[in-house]
Amino acid sequence: MFSTIFKQELKYWFNKPIFYVYAVIFLLLSFLISATTAGIWDGITGTTGSSQIVNSPINVNGLFNAFTIFIFFLFPSIIGVSIYRDFKSEMHTILYSYPFSKADYLFAKFFSGIVVVSVIVFGIAIGMIIGFRFPGTNAAIVGDFNTIPYLQSYLIYILPNVLFFGAVVFAVVTFSRNIAAGFITVIILLFVKGAVSSILSEPEYATLLAILDPFGASAAEYYTKYWTVSEQNELQIPIMELVLYNRLLWLVVSSLIFGLVYKHFKFSQNAIVISFRKRKGERLIKTNFSGITKITLPKVTQDYSFTQNIKTMWRLSNIDFKYIFRSLPFLCILIVGVLLLLGTLFSSGQIFGTNTLPVTWQMLVGGDVFSALVLNVCTFLYAGILVQRARTARISHLVDSTPIPNWTLLFSKLIALLKMQLVLLAVIMVSGMLFQVYQGYYDFEIGHYLKELFGLKFLNYLVWALLAIFIQTLVKNQYLGFFILLIVAIGIPFLSLIGIENAVLKYNEGPGFSYSDMNGYGSALSRYLWYKLYWVLGGSVLLILSTLMWVRGLPNSFAERIYIAKERFTMAKKISLGVGLTAFLCLGITIFIKTKPDRKNSASKQAELNAVKWEKTYKKYEAYVQPRVVAVNAEVHLFPKKKTYEAAAVFTYVNKTDEAIDSLFLNHNSLESTFEFNKPNSLVVEDTVFHFDVYAFDEQIAPGDSLQLTVHVKSEENTIFQRKSPIIANGTFISNGAMFPTLGYTSSGELRDNKTRKKYDLAPNNLRPHPSDTTALGNTYISKDSDWIDFEATVSTSEDQIAIAPGYLQKEWVEDSRRYFHYKMDSKILNFYAFNSARYEVKKELWKGISLEIYYHKPHTYNLDRMLKGMKASLSYNAKNFSPYTHKQLRIIEFPRTAGTFAQAFANTIPFSEGFGFIADVDEEEEGGVDYPFAVTVHEVAHQWWAHQVIGADVLGATMLSESMSEYVSLKVLEHQNGKSQMRTFLKKALDGYLLQRTAETKRENPLMYNDGQGYIHYQKGSLVFYALSDYIGEEKLNGALKKYVEKVKFQEPPYTTSIEMVDYIRAVTPDSLSYVIKDMFETITLYKNRIVEVKSTKLENGSYEVALEFEVSKYRNDEKGRKYYGEKIGDTLRYQTDKMSKPILSVLLADYIDLAIFSEEEIDGVKKEKQLYFKKHKITQIHNKITLIVAEKPLEVGIDPYNKLIDTKSDDNRRKL
Repeated sequence: MFSTIFKQELKYWFNKPIFYVYAVIFLLLSFLISATTAGIWDGITGTTGSSQIVNSPINVNGLFNAFTIFIFFLFPSIIGVSIYRDFKSEMHTILYSYPFSKADYLFAKFFSGIVVVSVIVFGIAIGMIIGFRFPGTNAAIVGDFNTIPYLQSYLIYILPNVLFFGAVVFAVVTFSRNIAAGFITVIILLFVKGAVSSILSEPEYATLLAILDPFGASAAEYYTKYWTVSEQNELQIPIMELVLYNRLLWLVVSSLIFGLVYKHFKFSQNAIVISFRKRKGERLIKTNFSGITKITLPKVTQDYSFTQNIKTMWRLSNIDFKYIFRSLPFLCILIVGVLLLLGTLFSSGQIFGTNTLPVTWQMLVGGDVFSALVLNVCTFLYAGILVQRARTARISHLVDSTPIPNWTLLFSKLIALLKMQLVLLAVIMVSGMLFQVYQGYYDFEIGHYLKELFGLKFLNYLVWALLAIFIQTLVKNQYLGFFILLIVAIGIPFLSLIGIENAVLKYNEGPGFSYSDMNGYGSALSRYLWYKLYWVLGGSVLLILSTLMWVRGLPNSFAERIYIAKERFTMAKKISLGVGLTAFLCLGITIFIKTKPDRKNSASKQAELNAVKWEKTYKKYEAYVQPRVVAVNAEVHLFPKKKTYEAAAVFTYVNKTDEAIDSLFLNHNSLESTFEFNKPNSLVVEDTVFHFDVYAFDEQIAPGDSLQLTVHVKSEENTIFQRKSPIIANGTFISNGAMFPTLGYTSSGELRDNKTRKKYDLAPNNLRPHPSDTTALGNTYISKDSDWIDFEATVSTSEDQIAIAPGYLQKEWVEDSRRYFHYKMDSKILNFYAFNSARYEVKKELWKGISLEIYYHKPHTYNLDRMLKGMKASLSYNAKNFSPYTHKQLRIIEFPRTAGTFAQAFANTIPFSEGFGFIADVDEEEEGGVDYPFAVTVHEVAHQWWAHQVIGADVLGATMLSESMSEYVSLKVLEHQNGKSQMRTFLKKALDGYLLQRTAETKRENPLMYNDGQGYIHYQKGSLVFYALSDYIGEEKLNGALKKYVEKVKFQEPPYTTSIEMVDYIRAVTPDSLSYVIKDMFETITLYKNRIVEVKSTKLENGSYEVALEFEVSKYRNDEKGRKYYGEKIGDTLRYQTDKMSKPILSVLLADYIDLAIFSEEEIDGVKKEKQLYFKKHKITQIHNKITLIVAEKPLEVGIDPYNKLIDTKSDDNRRKL
């Protein structure tokens, strides 16, 4: 009978149109998304340039698995419904009289559903295969077709996932006889999976997460997390221990669930109902024994007025609202959502592993995850459940026969939905405030909570509710409606990929908002509200259409529903629809016209075409010599209330070359500007697209001659729909590059991707010249038209604000209700400066003749002392080890987080984001946290030497001289502050950051001293390298070499220094035995694989301990694409292999000195801390090593490179506990 039932189920599904609807939807989705990633829209949105192959095994697996998450939502209506259908049709009593066994019945029902789902999954694979190879895709990023990734993804990941989710849904729907319960079970499982991934997100839990993840993705990521681009393009995902354990675990769980279904299923059973309400039984007693009793019936007054319908609507909404909140599925979603919310609140504000104070905006940002997932999912789900509630309960005919208008029924559902949204928003508020109390923070800002949650965000979810009601009214199947809404919500932001960029064409899109303690919501609030008004009008139109399409009675077809809708289209509804549609279209057209850019192509396509045209038109001028800026005298007027600025500046240029200059190439912005030279000239080219002008001088500018340019520039004013000015009400931060012009051709506007460049017949772009190219050392990487300049500025602002520019305050005055500040530098600086203005409080301290100043927002006093401490520590370390500080003051200036979460060093002035240190919650006792207000301050102050004294030429490796060195200084100051034993936390985070970010490299990875400017190289890798180098050759020796280097190159004129020059100074003090360190760390991309294999401790008679260590050391190198190699010529590769090993371990030749350590514990002030029993560098010359050591105390842990100074791709196995 198994085969009979199995075939019947398949026949049933293959004859149903809904199966083909599902299959076609997924096939088209997979086709569109895979074709999009492969560049099918390149003609519209710009070339999809990438170093990754889009159909590589790892990408196929990721995309294939992502689609199956959506398929899980079909399980209740495919797998779950198989048994429920027999009960719903009331055929089960007859069907169960047939002579089949429980096993035949259950297995046939379950596995037929699995087959149906697998057919849809097969359609996804077909869609992906076609999409990747479809004509018009970018062949450069698509590899050869290979069936193995698809088969492996299905058999190893998708099929076990389908079996697990299928078994759970099958069990829930079978016993509850409720498809909604199965549907919500899927949602809860996905939320639980997200919560578990969030809780176990730290690297130390990676193994546990790899085993517990029901999708298996974490197990695969465990082995592929640090794969380079080359490995991602070429390797199959390994099927190793954790992958097998994970898959077996969840297959066993699936089998157990199905076994429970088999054990407890009975053909005669009733549905299981879980209810928290206890029903009390009441005894009814007959009392009318005496005969007929006279009953006086109440007088009934029929009231069909509008007012009565309003009251009815409200009461019905209360009934639906109570139904939602009394339903077990909703409570389950809410509980899991709150756990997810709390997990997010605990981690969302962390920077470098350290918490930030739970200020209100931080709580609201953390609540975004809850609102985006729980609120949207509940809105989409319960819109369908409420619309179909009467039909589900089989009382739709009774409800439909009541004398209540359609709009009353429809609006009651909408109001119940909105009430649910308000309560869920209140959950965010309550959770946020409880979290604040838990953290000991009591500045709740209730007004901020109310305004953002119940004002701004509620508008957003109202718009979604209007669409949800419309779709669920239109679609008869509530789960299909939910699926459509889910696809719409997820897909709309991606419409930009096919060229639909204007927000008025994408439902519920538009400018967002972001809150800053300093500046509130700024001008973004009005733009957000205008767009939301537009979408509320659009949603209102959908609501009117919903009243027309509302199902009442027994319409059998969509055509019949259309006919009924026409009959319902009364004059009142015509007027309502007309007014709503007119308002919607008028506002939409207005926004579209006001925001539509003046271009024919999409933004990305136009940018690509412009980059090509820019290079082909003006690249020829790149080698033309230009005069250099030697002085700037700026006058900047900031208008915070009007949010505009006016600026003027006098630039003094000198021809520092040996040849006369007849033309000047001026790069400027698109603002209203005037340019006036003090020498006669003519404007021969005025390019209004690229804002590139060419001026020819009547008389050539001879070598040594000077020239003055007077610039006037005026910002645009913000409109109600667009932000056009960088000035804000409180906390303006604007740099010179955004205001004033530069000279000469700039290569920053060129296309970077060589595959895209080839398409336009452009030569490969090497980004910057090699540092050995002596002809390329004439410019710094900061500026191409200046060296060191004299700087002076007068800045005005509102009377209640302080305006700041680099330099020393010469004069301050108030005139015409405006406040003026005159600044002047007493020494030359880079042509790199900024202007700030806000209502600041000021903290000052005179330290060793240097005025230390922090300009901060009044409430943000939490970490000022830490910042001052960091300023002093960095000034001391740099002055002691490299050269004196050249200024008499040092300032930190707070700016709003809406401008970014970073800090930036200008000469004696450091703008510092409010979200990047001012609200840090540093706990000195917490293990693993980083005092980042102190650390970041040290880094930024170090730039006063490493960038503002020593500046590299505009060649490869330039940022190593500034960013890597500043990171090195930060680590060394932290080491002196906290001790070497505490540095593992910092180094581990840097190591993980480097290895993780290099996996997303889009062009190439060069060695540190030849880097292209990628942050993960000059920050994370650079800090590791210089810190390790100081350990190898000694901090004093390294700093001594760097000091000599600084003495030679500080404030130098062209030709500028390079990474080669710095490394040569370091090489000179490096012993020959450590010369390999220079090659490994600076000249090549070298990585290690070190691990403890075995360790045994034996107590000796004298009380000491013998520790037998077995460990492996191997290293390899990567080329710029991430391909491994183990030697530069034949014979210089080490090999190690035992009989039990399937393949050998390979390594570059070893003569490396690597730390070996043995640890115990000691108690200090009641806290157990790590204690070194043995720590020494050993020279390692082979892969497999054994060594025996004697220590005085009982060892608890051993390690090879225990502090992660080396770049090890799997550093977790460097240590082992005994």
